[in-house]
Order: sequence, then C-alpha cells, then structure tokens
Amino acid sequence: METKDRPAPGGRTALALLLAINLFNFIDRYVLASVEPEIRAHFFTANDPHAHLLSGSLGSAFLWSYMVSSLIFGWVADRFSRWVIIGLGVILWSVATAGSGLATTFAFLFAMRLLVGVGEGGYGPAAPTIIADCFRFRSADESCLIFMSRFRSGARSATRLADSLPHIGVGKRRSS
Repeated sequence: METKDRPAPGGRTALALLLAINLFNFIDRYVLASVEPEIRAHFFTANDPHAHLLSGSLGSAFLWSYMVSSLIFGWVADRFSRWVIIGLGVILWSVATAGSGLATTFAFLFAMRLLVGVGEGGYGPAAPTIIADCFRFRSADESCLIFMSRFRSGARSATRLADSLPHIGVGKRRSS
C-alpha cells in the first residue's frame, strides 16, 4: 500500500547525495573567510591601503555571481534535467575551487571565486526541487529541514578545516 508520506524510489539516496554535496558546498563557501588573512598576506604588502578592501571583494565576487546565476539556473532547472545542472555545477565549482588553491595572482583568484559562485548557483535552485519531487507532504518538509541543516554543519566544518590546515603543514596561521 502506497502512502502520501512514502518517498519516491531512490528518494532517500537522492537526499543523502544532495546532503553530501551541500556539506561540501558550504565548506567551500566558508573556508575563504577562515583563510582571508593568509590570502591578504600572500597577495598584498603589509602597508597596502587597499588590501582589506580587495581581499574582502573575494566574498562579494562569489555572492554576486551566485545570486545572478541562481536566478538563471532556477529558470533552467524548470526546463532541463536538474541532475545534469547539479552535476555541471559541482564540476564547475570543484575545478574553480582547485584553481583558487593554485592561484598565483589576485586577479586569477578573483575569477575563480566568480566561477565558484556560478557553479554553486546551479546547485542552489535545483537541489530543493529534487527533494520536493522525491518526497511528498509531511516528509518533504522534514527532508528540506535536514537538507537546510547542512548550512550550519558546512560552516562549522569549514572553520575546523581551515584551523587544522596549519597543524598539518599546509599553511601557517599568524598569531596576532
């Protein structure tokens, strides 16, 4: 007997996959703030009066590209395969995140953060609609609640990850 609260076939697997992607999404999003002093020290001189403004612009670059691309991908997600959009978004933001780590100039790092925003903008509107398709009525609310709870988990994980990097020899945190 089928009930209205029973998820569609593969619904729980889809939710688990989207949760994992969402966790990494937020780790990637928040780790930048944790390592901003190191980025500023690497790309700017200590007495550069614009260093804070420019290093802060990395967050704005992500945010603006994310907001604009989310609107576009929201429209696209209603017309094309949401899984393909998510897959392409994850690939784009993963490549851009790797590019951020390999950046040798601030301009390249800025461009990579723009691309991270575009990649995540493809994921943002598509994932909740997949959950809504897989779960009906009461269980859809619960599934979205679980999905959205990854926001805080991702932020916490990003901070812990960034703080652990110097201890494993990847970075060097300044004590100021």
